[in-house]
Amino acid sequence: MFSAVSATAQLSVGVRAGYGAFGAHFEPPALTGSQVPLYEPSFGIVGIFNDKSNAGIQVEVNYTVKGWRDRDKDDNSIEYKRELTYLEVPVMTHFELGRSWFRIYGVVGPYVAFKQSEKETARNFDAYIANNPYDLYNQKVRSIDFGNKAGLGFRINFGQRFSAFADVRYDLQIAGGQNIFKKQPNGIQASRLTELGGSVGFVFNILPQRTEVVKEYYVPKEGMNEDFDY
Repeated sequence: MFSAVSATAQLSVGVRAGYGAFGAHFEPPALTGSQVPLYEPSFGIVGIFNDKSNAGIQVEVNYTVKGWRDRDKDDNSIEYKRELTYLEVPVMTHFELGRSWFRIYGVVGPYVAFKQSEKETARNFDAYIANNPYDLYNQKVRSIDFGNKAGLGFRINFGQRFSAFADVRYDLQIAGGQNIFKKQPNGIQASRLTELGGSVGFVFNILPQRTEVVKEYYVPKEGMNEDFDY
């Protein structure tokens, strides 16, 4: 008789909240010379489905603030900030390692983001704006953005019904993909948002994952138990 451990599928829904360092990748690279990280929060709802092999899909709807910030290196009172609020929908592959109460997991996949608002804040920055040959600061951002996210985290199961998780994520820039500006002004070759952040969350397991011991019986072949005379 043999015994094997078999897992069932799992369906979870919950909430998440995060905080990240945002910026923008511009080409030529000289356009990012005065850029410093823009720290902003995000929050949303999450749904996770895993099959019995702990591989599945994770879908989210997040409200997030992205953008970039420029600051004079010698004078912190000279600053420019562009804040962009988005309703972001990632659809990512989700995979987990382990079947116990503590699991390592990874996510990777595309997202689409719908701009809700755009805000500029400038302090003593008029000279920079007027003297910038690329006209960077007067450009409007597209209403739809897209990209790819990749993340790594851990999940803690509290019994079968409740789980908490935490992860770090990176926005994978799409080389040659859509630029954030509606126009490519005055020789700007690329304009894409960047993100490095973390999040924590809590989910309720609507369909909890259970592990079951499956017993398989070994049936000997005919004649193997016969007594032989030597």
